[in-house]
Amino acid sequence: MNCATVKEWMPHYIDGQLSPEAQHTIRLHVESCPGCAEWLEEARGLALMWSEMEAGLDSTGKEPVIPFEFPDFTAGVMAQISQLENGRRERVIKSTMSRRRTGTSWMHYGVAVGLTFLLLQLGVFENFAYGITEINGHMSTSVSSWFGPQSNNQ
Repeated sequence: MNCATVKEWMPHYIDGQLSPEAQHTIRLHVESCPGCAEWLEEARGLALMWSEMEAGLDSTGKEPVIPFEFPDFTAGVMAQISQLENGRRERVIKSTMSRRRTGTSWMHYGVAVGLTFLLLQLGVFENFAYGITEINGHMSTSVSSWFGPQSNNQ
């Protein structure tokens, strides 16, 4: 068993949720690997601290801990976010209002129209409608053969 697998299964090992074979394999690996042995001790310490915290006891495990009340910052943070968002909206509105159409944007439309007329003159779109009709016919036949009534062997 490699170190990554041992570390992955370490919480289950500590809780005793593994099969006896898996526990034996992990124990043998931990005994032969100093890094995993250190990892196991740290994991056991964290598990102990977690269980004491859930039980409401201090680090000695005997005296109850008075829960610390955290201040509620939610209202202040949300007000700050709202203020930042309103400022961003105002900047966006000002920047979009200050834009003007320049000659280059109209030039793009002119180039597009010119290219369209050129392609029409060269006959690029001459058989376009016929091609669409052919594709539609093929698709219609395929769909009918897939989903149409089946007359053979029913």
